[in-house]
Amino acid sequence: MAVSRPVLSVEGLNIHFHTRRGDIYAVDDVTFDIHPGEIVALVGESGSGKSVTSLSMMGLLPRIGQITGGRLLFQPAGQDPVDLARAPEKELRRVRGGGIGMIFQEPMTSLNPAMTVGEQIAEALVLHDQADRHAAMARATDLLAAVGIANPDRRVGSYTHQMSGGMRQRVMIAIAIACRPALLIADEPTTALDVTTQAQILDILKQLRDDTGMAVLFITHNLSLVETFADRVMVMYAGQVVEYGRAADVMETPRHPYARALLDCLPVRHLGALGEGALPELPTIRGHPPDLAHRPAGCAFAMRCDMARDACRVGHPDLQMVDAARGHATRCIAWRDMNVAAGA
Repeated sequence: MAVSRPVLSVEGLNIHFHTRRGDIYAVDDVTFDIHPGEIVALVGESGSGKSVTSLSMMGLLPRIGQITGGRLLFQPAGQDPVDLARAPEKELRRVRGGGIGMIFQEPMTSLNPAMTVGEQIAEALVLHDQADRHAAMARATDLLAAVGIANPDRRVGSYTHQMSGGMRQRVMIAIAIACRPALLIADEPTTALDVTTQAQILDILKQLRDDTGMAVLFITHNLSLVETFADRVMVMYAGQVVEYGRAADVMETPRHPYARALLDCLPVRHLGALGEGALPELPTIRGHPPDLAHRPAGCAFAMRCDMARDACRVGHPDLQMVDAARGHATRCIAWRDMNVAAGA
């Protein structure tokens, strides 16, 4: 069976922020592919570079941000590839909300409180699909139903202040998928939502993927959401991808100390070893991420790593394959010493 070409290929992406105190190396040599129908999770702490990576795909970097190297090849089926890193603004406007949809972190600040939700969905359809207003509003009603909003005929005329946080997030999804994008970027789409609503939002995204075949880039700091939702996962630290692989492989047998430390911070991984009613003492990751204006000479995680050796503080480790057949790689020279699972 032929393998589909990636809908997005990120090749050696570098992003710098030019500030008064010098250049901030926010994204450092990031490379990955996303295929149609695939959900890829990009995981890391705040400041790891995951959101900056996604904003670069949409041409939405702040003025002080600059792509200094690499390519962002967007190549949906039946269309010529476009390098988003070098595309003119006119081309980026065509792609934004059209070929690529994006769900932003905070719907309360991303939605326009002066427009009804139906008008905001219809706006994308008029701009990208050249739909007339009547057809666009009818489609907006259908989209609200598709994302699980009850009484869509009535809700299409609602304003955001009349909706709960979960409903606003559903509206954001409806706007993002309105023009049937080949790629959906979901940047922390479940932040500030309760656990039940989180599960509902993820179910909606998965169902939309199944129904449309779109690819999904899922950005999160919450590893507990990843295993059952994503097909593959990439862990970012200090602007670099430090581990990637199938979601189950990274979750069950992490091969980078940072990925393992993130997993060890999850309460659910400690509850089984305690008696009933006991509360676990959760481990933390000591120290702080490095100053990206002055990158350390060696591994960016070495100062916080219990496994660090002298060699870790000298040279920058490259990504190396742990299991080529399963596409599992790590940026750690000591990964073979990690006792992460029985028999590992």
